[in-house]
Amino acid sequence: MDQTWAVALGAIISIVSAALGAVGGYAGGKAQARGTVEGVELQLAGQRADALWQMEVDACTLYIDRCNQALFKIGQVVSIGQLEASQAETLAVYGIESRDEIIRSLRGLQDECMLQEVALGLRLPSALAEGAKGVRESLTSTTDALYRWCAARAGRTPDEAERWQDLIDRTTAFRRGVGRFTSDAQARFTAPHPARSGGPQRRSLTWTRR
Repeated sequence: MDQTWAVALGAIISIVSAALGAVGGYAGGKAQARGTVEGVELQLAGQRADALWQMEVDACTLYIDRCNQALFKIGQVVSIGQLEASQAETLAVYGIESRDEIIRSLRGLQDECMLQEVALGLRLPSALAEGAKGVRESLTSTTDALYRWCAARAGRTPDEAERWQDLIDRTTAFRRGVGRFTSDAQARFTAPHPARSGGPQRRSLTWTRR
């Protein structure tokens, strides 16, 4: 092998080695980049799952709060309805709403609960969504009974006692329904996060009792 061929062979070996090194560096860099992208995707997926989970918690919390407010308003209407007209009028002096004002607030809560029930139906598992629907239907049934009792009491009709018992029964059923839905929601949101396999993610559910 002459000097010229040796030099040429050395150059070829150097070029091939550099090329192989570049290919290896490219493959390693590509694998590292792929791992980085996958890591970011997993992180974003986890953040999205956490956000959706928290939205469920907030929606259920708001729904339970509005249902409890409705129970409180029903109690207010009943309390005022049992007073004589002259007694009820004096309540305004102490900043207490009239029966009609409270009923308007109650109807507003009914509308809110109906809209929230639809939203919960899109976000929650079917069993819990059905529970929310049952609570809303019970609220509607109770307020209907409340209005019938108010009318019977105002008119001093013979069925006043019957209307009163019907209202008591439906209010009791509504209160129990809210309690069951609250317990079911707590069971879901204090369990491990379903979108986090093996993760110890936990969320607590709070609500306002009125």
